[in-house]
Amino acid sequence: MSAETGSYRLITRPDFDGVVCGALFMEQDMIDAVMFAHPRDMQHDKVDVSREDITTNLPYVPGVHLCFDHHVSESERVGPMENHIIDPKAPSAARVVYDHYGGKATFPLVDPALIDAVDKADAAQFTEEEILAPDGYTLLNFILDGRTGLSRLRDFAISEEQLMIDMMTYCRHHPVEEILQIPDVAERVRTYILNEEFAELQIKRCADVTDNVVKIDLRGEDTLYTVNRFLVYALYPECDVSVHLTNLADRGLVEIAVGKSILD
Repeated sequence: MSAETGSYRLITRPDFDGVVCGALFMEQDMIDAVMFAHPRDMQHDKVDVSREDITTNLPYVPGVHLCFDHHVSESERVGPMENHIIDPKAPSAARVVYDHYGGKATFPLVDPALIDAVDKADAAQFTEEEILAPDGYTLLNFILDGRTGLSRLRDFAISEEQLMIDMMTYCRHHPVEEILQIPDVAERVRTYILNEEFAELQIKRCADVTDNVVKIDLRGEDTLYTVNRFLVYALYPECDVSVHLTNLADRGLVEIAVGKSILD
């Protein structure tokens, strides 16, 4: 299917999948603005939408021009809708966009390796080695993942949102080796690498293993070092469930986050 003409606003998540979705729409001159939103914002009607909006990887809301998604739960919740382009078998929303508009025939200048990389990242199909020593698109994904937490430790030259928008341009025609050397990316890579060892030591210091569950109690830590969210499973491969306890700053509350290993 050929891409449409006209300019729309893209509403997507601020992550690697959202970046590649934006890159594909930019490649076809379909969008002239980008907004980042959380799924809860869409579900609770906190985002005003119109027929001039395209959403990706977000819950379907009535009134948008098109909604691209790949979550089976959305397919079941929404049912058949003409403007709901969904493929529950696709690993990423970017793959849905790419295939819907004709794949490589429509996007000849977009490296298929980029689409494969976002599929891998969105499906969290990483090996233990890639978690412990990420490079290439795996490293870029971790840098763009807000859950890595890089912004907790320092202020960067540009905001996370601006970086995402810039990446929509860079990812289209530049190999990942060049992307990682772009100053705004490189400074985040340096911060990530500088914190890796500290984060690993912190996890080991705060970990307590019971059967197949590893509990990471960070409530007594002044600094939370940043690293990809899967490191705990590479450090404790015998555990397939993690529980993180973290103080919520200035609120007197404790956040309890439960996760499941991607390595089992």
